[in-house]
Amino acid sequence: MNPGQEEKRESVNRNMKKSCSNRKGVALIFTVIVLVLLTALVYRLSSAVSQWKHRMQYMIDYQSARYACESGLKYALATVEQVDANCISRPNEPDFSDLFTMSDEDYRLMLEQWAKEMAMQLDANGISKSDFFTEYMNLSRSGSNDSNDANITSERTNTEYDINDVNEYSDMTDMNEPNEIYVRGPYGPPWPYITKPIEIEFGTAKVTIELIDENAKLPLVWGMCSDANSKDESKAAVVTFCEWMQMRQHEIEPLIYELDEMKDVKPFSIALKPVTEVTKQAGDANSGQTAARGRLARRISRSRQRGRVREKIVQQTRPESGHTLDFAKILHSPMIDLEMLAKPVNEDETRNESALKYISLWGTQKINVNTAPRHVLEAAFTFGGDAPDIAQKIIDERKIKPFANNDDFKKRLVSYFSSISKCEPYITTQSDCFSIRVRATSGVARVCASAAVKKENSKVQKIGIIIE
Repeated sequence: MNPGQEEKRESVNRNMKKSCSNRKGVALIFTVIVLVLLTALVYRLSSAVSQWKHRMQYMIDYQSARYACESGLKYALATVEQVDANCISRPNEPDFSDLFTMSDEDYRLMLEQWAKEMAMQLDANGISKSDFFTEYMNLSRSGSNDSNDANITSERTNTEYDINDVNEYSDMTDMNEPNEIYVRGPYGPPWPYITKPIEIEFGTAKVTIELIDENAKLPLVWGMCSDANSKDESKAAVVTFCEWMQMRQHEIEPLIYELDEMKDVKPFSIALKPVTEVTKQAGDANSGQTAARGRLARRISRSRQRGRVREKIVQQTRPESGHTLDFAKILHSPMIDLEMLAKPVNEDETRNESALKYISLWGTQKINVNTAPRHVLEAAFTFGGDAPDIAQKIIDERKIKPFANNDDFKKRLVSYFSSISKCEPYITTQSDCFSIRVRATSGVARVCASAAVKKENSKVQKIGIIIE
């Protein structure tokens, strides 16, 4: 064979081998691309399916939480009339009035000091912790003001606890452990709760129901006062409260401006009267017989009547409690910046203190001297003077024994009779306005609802409901 032909053949073979290897590389690249595309499609499909499942599960959880929240709210509204809101005596205990000024560290140190003092008192008096907790827990649950009634104590001890059973107190508070104790509020549970929060399970949903004393908070309607002889004091009361809550001047001024704007919509007066509303309603009236026209019409034996619509004036008188609903609507409207009031005044993780926590947005008009903290008391007695001294005297007296009524209050603070008389329209010793807070969680879904009621004896009147 010619050497030239051999070289040509070898060249062709080399080219064929190179071409085959190139085709294999292209096929490999194409295969990799296809696998990448298929992987991306599978990932996108699985991601879409996962998102769809999460959305469907959230919808199921939300509906479950929504129904549970509504059921919890109906349960609370149906049973609130059975709640007996009686204050308890709390001698020798720290008071809740100044907790809003404490940091977490100050609060912890206070509890440690109280725990040491209580442990020393128990040892010095020869009282066992079981006996102490029997008395402590019974008084907290019953709301009784008489801690010296031996019959009551004996009866509750025998029926509720066995002091000889060490397991009976395994889950109770240890006075040597400050993390296990808390400062009781005026009703026993921490302020502002009237009863211990209730936890209920509805299927997969968990519901928490809280009953809160609204008369223990500052009535924000005071800032909307239009009475000529007290509007300056009303504004000063709001400013005093804001200063206690560490709000600065550039934060207080917008709040006062917003309250002035709301006053133009509905002013507040300490002597609110029933409102008479005049409305027009459509009514049917007969216009009488039509005039006969022509000779043919006069021969008709049966007269024709034509009905026409006539408006009639109707007067309706709203009760005084209607004002509470009006103020509640205004205070829950966008006319006021609640986000600014909810700004925390402390940077602690376990306790949240803000101005909004101590403000009533449900149209309350009076504060309860048995349940209001110090800064609310001082704001209320701005109307009469001697606010700091009166607030301190109230705190000292109500720990020993809650005030039974306004006469008892004035009798025990007789040295401040003149100042108290000026503030009497703004204070009470028995709360009549309560709010209900319901939180329901199911999975990752959460639904909250709030309601407020006015309660006089066993009569309960609903003010309004807000579902968030």
